[in-house]
Amino acid sequence: MNDRSEKISPSKENYLKVMLGLSNEEGIRSTDIANALGVSKASVSSMMNILSKEGYVTKERYGVVNLILSGRNVAANIKRRYEVLVRFLHNILGVEAEVAAEDACHMEHIISSQTADRIDRRLNELSGYPHETKIL
Repeated sequence: MNDRSEKISPSKENYLKVMLGLSNEEGIRSTDIANALGVSKASVSSMMNILSKEGYVTKERYGVVNLILSGRNVAANIKRRYEVLVRFLHNILGVEAEVAAEDACHMEHIISSQTADRIDRRLNELSGYPHETKIL
């Protein structure tokens, strides 16, 4: 069975990944999300409503949002796939770091956890590091 059966859109994944990076105890400001993604605050507000209804974030007054467990899990998984892909593209294939990061940003949305785990395992074998935890 495909681990991506409950597929969420790349746009939602990007929002969640950015929010994970911006997370702190005070919550995440919509303005910070907008700046990080290069989108309007209205776009952020619209997406926060969607992500809230889908059970990924909680919204508070004045634009403060927080990732809940399901949102954190999706964000952590997409971030890990991104990092594995960057390592593979840059360290193994020799793609320039900037290009590897850009390509990984596109690829992270379509690669399965199984494939990412296999790439990660192989990278760790090649570098002599133990296998990291699997993507949820």
